[in-house]
Amino acid sequence: MQRHGIVQTALRLLMVFVVTVGTVACSSSSVFQSTGNEKLDAVLEQAADLRGTPYCYAGNTPDCFDCSGFLQYCFLSAGISIPRTTSELYKLGTPVDLDDLETADLVFFATSPNKVSHVGLYLGHNSFIHSSTSSGVIISELSDPYWKPRYLGARRLP
Repeated sequence: MQRHGIVQTALRLLMVFVVTVGTVACSSSSVFQSTGNEKLDAVLEQAADLRGTPYCYAGNTPDCFDCSGFLQYCFLSAGISIPRTTSELYKLGTPVDLDDLETADLVFFATSPNKVSHVGLYLGHNSFIHSSTSSGVIISELSDPYWKPRYLGARRLP
């Protein structure tokens, strides 16, 4: 009976070890493809680390974010200054076709009729990270039935 208890304890410890190592191995960098650019990878890493942060209007701190405040915070954390509003961001960089998207491109949406009103950061594999009004900082798919018809375009920063 005592041997059974020792084996059970050893198995529990092994499971805790496996779960812990697996969690550490699944760092935030596993949610995006590396850009090969240290600063842009730092932006993406920061963005991934902030998943779960709640949304708030005009938010630009880890307490809560709106979409453009989230991106501005992530870029500033890597030493890159970008404009604060979605409409200003939409004028930045160069346009990118949907088929030519690269990790760290900015993706834009019209959640209000006929105007750019939402921005996210492309992660690769058809996904982007953003601060949504309903769920805060999350990863969504460009092909999502909500986002696909609202997609306006993308911009690549210099």
